[in-house]
Amino acid sequence: MTAEIDPIEVWANMSLKTWPERYWMIDLTADQIPSTITALQASEARYACVIRDQAGLSLVIDEDTWKTYGEDATERDRFGPFRVVSTDGELPFNVIGFLRPVLERLNGAGIKAGPQCGAVFDHLFIFERDIEQAEMMLAEFIEQAKAQIS
Repeated sequence: MTAEIDPIEVWANMSLKTWPERYWMIDLTADQIPSTITALQASEARYACVIRDQAGLSLVIDEDTWKTYGEDATERDRFGPFRVVSTDGELPFNVIGFLRPVLERLNGAGIKAGPQCGAVFDHLFIFERDIEQAEMMLAEFIEQAKAQIS
């Protein structure tokens, strides 16, 4: 049996990175995979995420890359603009409930924070209009986590 990892302890030692680019979530059909792959390859130094589900593809990608490499794709819809905030510290993969306390806090303040988990880092895409408030709330949360484990 694996020992439980306290998510508050992880937060107490976490730093965050807000990606500088402006991001959009693009709704595409599954036949847009070639355009999506081209855009993902071009965006290698920036955040990008693709989810394939029963509706097709959801692509979160920076505005400039999409304008340049996704122009031949037929979008069904788009949402944003977003900014992406990523964990930038050690994040054990098996920590349970890590994002829940910050999602509750942000969502409780009326801030949409869409989570996306990676193998090494977790990410939140937040509407650009809310990013300053969200960054402040996240910094406060980390400080409270530090005080809680002291």
